[in-house]
Amino acid sequence: MNAARLVNGILWRMEKFFSRTRIRWFKTLYINFRTLPFSQAIRLPIYIYGHVKFYCLSGKIVIFGPISRGMIKFGYQQGSFSAPTRSAMILLDQGTELIFNGPCMFDFDYAVRLTGKSNVNIGAHVVFGHDVKIYSEESITIGDYCRVAFGSCFIDTNYHYSIELSNGAVRKKSASIEIGRYNWIGNTSTIMKGTRTPEGTIIASKGFLNKNYVKLGEGGTNIVLAGSPANIVQKGYARILCLEMEKNINEWFATHPGEKECLAGDLSHDYRVNDAYRDLFNRI
Repeated sequence: MNAARLVNGILWRMEKFFSRTRIRWFKTLYINFRTLPFSQAIRLPIYIYGHVKFYCLSGKIVIFGPISRGMIKFGYQQGSFSAPTRSAMILLDQGTELIFNGPCMFDFDYAVRLTGKSNVNIGAHVVFGHDVKIYSEESITIGDYCRVAFGSCFIDTNYHYSIELSNGAVRKKSASIEIGRYNWIGNTSTIMKGTRTPEGTIIASKGFLNKNYVKLGEGGTNIVLAGSPANIVQKGYARILCLEMEKNINEWFATHPGEKECLAGDLSHDYRVNDAYRDLFNRI
């Protein structure tokens, strides 16, 4: 039994090793020295994993706060929901800015496309799942500690104009997007121009957002959005980000198989974040 367990453990580690995306050192060096000041580039804060096409890097990448090696990861495989399709891309036109305010991770098959005078501002400890797209011509702000599930898309422009035939009116094709801190965006959601969400928002899978939900929620936080177009369906909910608390909850349900809910107050942890969560961004 012990020998079988040992062999199984060795094989599992081999499978995990060979399934991971690898750091691409040439592209890592290129993007750092192409887009950052030399004093930052020499510290290699950006790591590129796996396949990616650099269509244009004439724009700027700006990093605020302490600089550490590999703090921003593009293509870092975080899970095993699907396999890479080698379709990742980065396009930063001249005059655009991609801003990071701390550690950040993109899973594989991402697309980051900034054109016009776009400004994309990403908060600290933000995680993007695989196949997430960011298309911007104007402005997108994503707050600290947001989690964006696979297949989601941010797009602050229609790219083309339409005319109202009755009066000849033509509306502006782009508008800014503002995502509050601690948002949890469910898989295959679409965040359109003009979207604003308050802190702690949960967006259900396949949500389609195109409104000011801060105003609709009357300034409240921790709302739940669902539907296409999305509407407020619940208030007073938040995602648990604390890994220790999540571990304790799993253990509680494992030992109470007949129960459908537990009281988090019994677990004595802040539901938001802890050091273990922040340490996820230090992995290579």
